[in-house]
Amino acid sequence: MLLVLIKFVQYKNSSMSTIIDQVQNIQNQVHSLVSAYRDIKSTLEEKTILINQLSDELSNERKKNANLNNQIEQLRLIMAFDGNQKDRAILKGQLSEWVREINKCLTQLNV
Repeated sequence: MLLVLIKFVQYKNSSMSTIIDQVQNIQNQVHSLVSAYRDIKSTLEEKTILINQLSDELSNERKKNANLNNQIEQLRLIMAFDGNQKDRAILKGQLSEWVREINKCLTQLNV
């Protein structure tokens, strides 16, 4: 009987150490997952900041592009006024067309 009791205690002790090892293993895995989560969260925050900065830069570059396009158009108009007879005729035709469109709009507004 004593021998059976000793074997039971040994089995129980080995069982408990196995359970303790398993719990320790689970705790280690949880710590690893938490650490990985924090690293990924930090990386995500950094990427979000970078995306916002790049979006702002893109917006600024688009504004610059629009300003440059306006300057190009202004230069074209200046060159047309200072250009040869053919360029002036083309500009006069374009201006006449714009005046007709403006008059149509004004007529529709007055109706």
